[in-house]
Order: sequence, then C-alpha cells, then structure tokens
Amino acid sequence: MGKAAVTDLPTPTDAAQEGHLTAEQRRAQTWENWWRSDRLDALGWAALFLWGALVVVAEYTSFRDDFDWWEGWGVFFVGAGAIVLVEAIVRLGIPEYRSKFGWTLFWGSAFLAFGLGELASPVWYALPLVAIAVVILKDALVRSE
Repeated sequence: MGKAAVTDLPTPTDAAQEGHLTAEQRRAQTWENWWRSDRLDALGWAALFLWGALVVVAEYTSFRDDFDWWEGWGVFFVGAGAIVLVEAIVRLGIPEYRSKFGWTLFWGSAFLAFGLGELASPVWYALPLVAIAVVILKDALVRSE
C-alpha cells in the first residue's frame, strides 16, 4: 500500500459533485462565492476598512488638532455613509447589482445620519427614518416580476 499522491486527493469541487463536503469546505466555498458574486460589495467593504484606518491614524496623530469640529466616530460614520451611498448610486446604474439597492441606501443613510448627528445636529438622526420609508415605498410601488 503506497501513500496517495497529493493530486489523488479529492478537491472541494470533486467533493461537491459527489455531495461529500465537510463543514469547513462548505464554509470556504460559501465565503468564496459571496465575494465573487458581488464584487461591488467587496470593493465597498475594502473602502470602509481603508477609511476607518485613515480616521484612526488621524485620530492618534496631530492631524485632528487642526479641526475644532473633529469627532472621530462622527467623521468615520460620515465617510462610511458617503462610501455606502456612492455604492448605492452605482448599484442603481448596474442592473445585475440592483437587488441590494434598498438596503445599501438604508445603511448609507443611517451611517451618514449618525455621523452628522455627532458632528452637527441631532436633527440628522431622522435621515434613517426617511431612508426606511423610501425603501418601503420602493418595494411597495415597484414590484419585480
């Protein structure tokens, strides 16, 4: 009895075709499919993490001392809201990405409102309520067939 060569071992694709995926293989395959199926979402997450890193660097350096209005979390959420709202606008323009438009609009508005509420005025906290209303109206008035 010889040892099996590495090339003789079943691949996740072979196992999927045979219906014998381990839990770890299913998780890896789901994760990979999620990132591959919505590249716009992956780009958005990458932009959010980069923005967060920039805010943290600015928060712990003397950069923020030049701005009286600087509030780290507020700045982060305003930037995050702007990034997500840009993603929503792009989703609206590309038909294959439109399915997540409503939730993207909601989260972008919520982040922006939270950030503006921290930086400017608590009146901005009402913006997510308007975004929820817009999503509900869109779903109620525009039915996809």
